[in-house]
Amino acid sequence: MKKSELLRLSFGQVGMVLSYNVLTMNLQDYFQKTAFSPYPDLAWLYAFSIITIAFTAGAFTYLFAGWLSDKTYLRWGRRPYLLFSIPGAVALTLLGLNYISLPLASVFILLSCLATIYMVTYRIMYTSYFAIYQDLTAPEDRVKTTVIFTIFGVIGIAGAIVIPLAPSDPNGNYVFVTLICSLVYVATVLFAFFFGPKEDIERKQEKFHQQPGVLKAIKETFKDKNFKNYAISAFFSAFTYSMVMFILKPFLDWKTNPTLDHPRPTVIPISFMLILGTILPIALCMFYFCNYASKRWGKRTFFKRTLMFGFISFPVLMFLSNQGSPISLIVQLYIVIIIILFVVIVTLSLQNAILMDITPEGKEATYTGVFFFFVVIPFPIASQLAGTFLTIFDYNVSNFWFGTQDGSDFAYGILSVIMALALFLSWLFLRRVKYEEVLER
Repeated sequence: MKKSELLRLSFGQVGMVLSYNVLTMNLQDYFQKTAFSPYPDLAWLYAFSIITIAFTAGAFTYLFAGWLSDKTYLRWGRRPYLLFSIPGAVALTLLGLNYISLPLASVFILLSCLATIYMVTYRIMYTSYFAIYQDLTAPEDRVKTTVIFTIFGVIGIAGAIVIPLAPSDPNGNYVFVTLICSLVYVATVLFAFFFGPKEDIERKQEKFHQQPGVLKAIKETFKDKNFKNYAISAFFSAFTYSMVMFILKPFLDWKTNPTLDHPRPTVIPISFMLILGTILPIALCMFYFCNYASKRWGKRTFFKRTLMFGFISFPVLMFLSNQGSPISLIVQLYIVIIIILFVVIVTLSLQNAILMDITPEGKEATYTGVFFFFVVIPFPIASQLAGTFLTIFDYNVSNFWFGTQDGSDFAYGILSVIMALALFLSWLFLRRVKYEEVLER
């Protein structure tokens, strides 16, 4: 795949990640402040339960979406599945309306259905989208391709953070944010659909006419021990970065925002936008280092070292950004963010590149679908854990580390230990993955 083709295809990643992260990073906070605000004691739990239901349905969608993509022989190849972004965008837009006037059961069912429609259509679309990457990427370019792919995703994440900061509707209506994100989602995906690289359909047909049925294809995938070990390893590493996705914004608000209903006694004196503006250049440097380290030590070796680094460092993070002078607190907060960001970026950059290495030719989408099932299943687990902990250790209590009472610092501390254990388990299973790596160029 030429660099220009890679860039055109990767452009779709901006809207995908933008819409996806608005759902996972912002909407549960919006739900607990509006639709579930009459039930403050359980608002977080209800809000995260909606995400849990949607992610669970989306995870199981992956199991057949890959097989379906591999069996599609249309003139456009896999690309027609990208059109599933349209109904998904409609559902995402409707999630931004304020349904506080509805009864609890009605609003919970409605929001769960809309979130599930978005997530299922997203999974069908994304399986084919990523399989196109696998089809067209040369073995020696996998890390470089995945890094570019992920950088476009970071643009989407930045948008998911910045766009919701726009002035909100006084009636608590979030539809402006979800509408903008939905339009960007559809526009970028359609750009990839019309202007992205095209597959070799004749070559694809020759390979896939012998494909078994969906259940047999999934069963054969699980018989691949190398793939199975890698999928289990990815399950635990994905749990960590999904937990980061759910709690990072509430965590930064908790640390830096003095306007919360129940602010901390000591607020770290730095704005959220300043953190974002200074972290993005650091993240770009991390992507470059990831590409360099993969060439120097190999993808597996560098990935294993990163997982072990995360396992050792994450429990230490709970003791940072809690006490000290204002300058000290700012420095500690940056240390926390940079360590977390480094582990997440390496995981996202190498996880898919290694998947390409171990996937047999001709089964790209089937393996991708099963693999993404393992990667997505941790999201509802992380979502429910985050909702439960933030419900039990609500924002109206603090000073845990000063020994006076429980507080959200305790919740984040426990979650950091859980994430560290997940990284260790990921490292254990990654050690069992054996294959001959193709040298990156």
